[in-house]
Amino acid sequence: MIKLRFCRPGEAQPLRRRVRSIVLFVVATVALGGVTLLLSGCPGEKEPELDFLRATEGVEYQGVEVPTERIAELRREVGRYRSKVEEVTEALAREASFQKLLANELMQQGMHGPALEALQRALAIQTDNPVLYYLAAVASARTARAHRIDGQRREFLELSEALYRDAIALNPRYRAALFGLAVLLSFELDRPADALEYARRTAELETKDPAVRFLLAHVLVRTGNVDEASRIYDDLARTAPATEQRQRAAANRDELRRDWQ
Repeated sequence: MIKLRFCRPGEAQPLRRRVRSIVLFVVATVALGGVTLLLSGCPGEKEPELDFLRATEGVEYQGVEVPTERIAELRREVGRYRSKVEEVTEALAREASFQKLLANELMQQGMHGPALEALQRALAIQTDNPVLYYLAAVASARTARAHRIDGQRREFLELSEALYRDAIALNPRYRAALFGLAVLLSFELDRPADALEYARRTAELETKDPAVRFLLAHVLVRTGNVDEASRIYDDLARTAPATEQRQRAAANRDELRRDWQ
């Protein structure tokens, strides 16, 4: 038989107090843990500008931390100059846009020398823009025509080559720059062997433009790859979209077969 023991009123009170104390302790512990977890889950406010200034102080590269007083001073400088930095940055962006628009208008008007100068000013701001290097290369090559008298034609052509290469370095799949460099090397600088690489790369990227394939065939002929050039002309004679292109390709093919048999 199970015996039930009933506590006297005087005995039950301490037990209830102990239970209540335990419950309150558990609740407090859980609440404190939750607050701690919440706080630990909230990252501190990021200050990238301050971090940058700290990194440029130089002492951290020597394994020495930036003093607290100096950090506070840097933080004040961030607040002091932030709006000015934004203002200057926006002004430079507007200036770059103006110079690009000016260069575009000048090139459309055939003023390639002044256009090249405007592009140079734009590049001074946007130094990693491959399109600007490409446009400057085009402007430089066309400016070269006007410098036969003063003997600077070669200088402008070589500048054009360097600018094309800069554009390609920034964007290796830049088809217009690859094509332009191949044309420059083959026709203006008389270096068909150097042009062949860029003509092939252009043809690999652009398979539908007949102008690209005509250029490749031309460079192939100049480098002695007559059979490959003949095959390209033969294909163009059948597939080029324009009648004039098909006729020209057929004439080039027939001339190669006649002269190189």
